[in-house]
Amino acid sequence: KKIVTLSPPDILSRSKILNLVNALQFRDLFGIDLIGSFKATQQEMNHAEQFYNEFKEYKDDREPGEEYELVQHWAEDLKLDKYFELQEETKYRKNKNTDSIVESLEEDPLGVNERDPEKERQMKKFQESQKELGTNMAVMWFMVDALEFFEGMPKEEIKQIAFDIALQGTQGYSPDKKDYTLNSIPGKTFSGYHILAYYYVSWALAIPEMLSQLQLPYNEEYKQAKAFHQMNKK
Repeated sequence: KKIVTLSPPDILSRSKILNLVNALQFRDLFGIDLIGSFKATQQEMNHAEQFYNEFKEYKDDREPGEEYELVQHWAEDLKLDKYFELQEETKYRKNKNTDSIVESLEEDPLGVNERDPEKERQMKKFQESQKELGTNMAVMWFMVDALEFFEGMPKEEIKQIAFDIALQGTQGYSPDKKDYTLNSIPGKTFSGYHILAYYYVSWALAIPEMLSQLQLPYNEEYKQAKAFHQMNKK
């Protein structure tokens, strides 16, 4: 009872929803109904039933490891996903092996060819959010700034900056953050969208054959930025 008193109400509610999923399965397996003991609100009950129905859709024909998708989806629905991170097993095992780490860095220092389900999930969410925004004018203007900055710079120097941005961004860039810095561009502070714009433009200029692997949805913004940059040069 003391734990219940001291715990935040929203955490208690989420815990109740997840435990109600167990109670629904317990009722179906053994015919013992303990659901009333939770004194759940109708909203909590609806949420638990939604999760349980989703579980039942998965359970009979799931692929190996697919249950972790449920863990992730439910956490996102309940806004608990920031409290943990699922890690792919082979990546976990590799991180325990020094030789594997060195070998992977030599073969693919930027991690371009390394599949990371968590990063793929975050990238998918990011791309969907960008589609909802439509053309991102902030990114377009930051790209104009990048094109002006890189104007006349040797390609190899641009490529080094491109690699620096990629290496720093191996854990991802957040559009909401405002204090990114780069050793290769001293004295300049970037917001999230600003550094994403430099990321895209540097690769477009120096490593265009690999640009698609960034998976940044800014093709239209780049076209507009180039057109504006060219117009200003005339």
